[in-house]
Amino acid sequence: MQSTSLNINARINNNGLNQISSSLGQFHKLGQEHFTESMLHAWAAEAEESFDNGNGMCFEIKSWDSVSGHTEVVTITADGFDIETMNDE
Repeated sequence: MQSTSLNINARINNNGLNQISSSLGQFHKLGQEHFTESMLHAWAAEAEESFDNGNGMCFEIKSWDSVSGHTEVVTITADGFDIETMNDE
């Protein structure tokens, strides 16, 4: 009997990029206007890596960059990313 495993691939969509932008505006010292589209994609890549590592679709704003002075963990809601499931055979 051959076993197969599932490979789950999750990618941030436009809604997720909007969530990231909004969160940076709320929590980051530099504000929403500072971040270019390529910078938003870098934050998205961090969240995707977190998901791939089993930690949920989230990213951190370090304490020294946050308005609060504390590390802020931002979680992207389910409508902010798309999941594709593939069988590895």
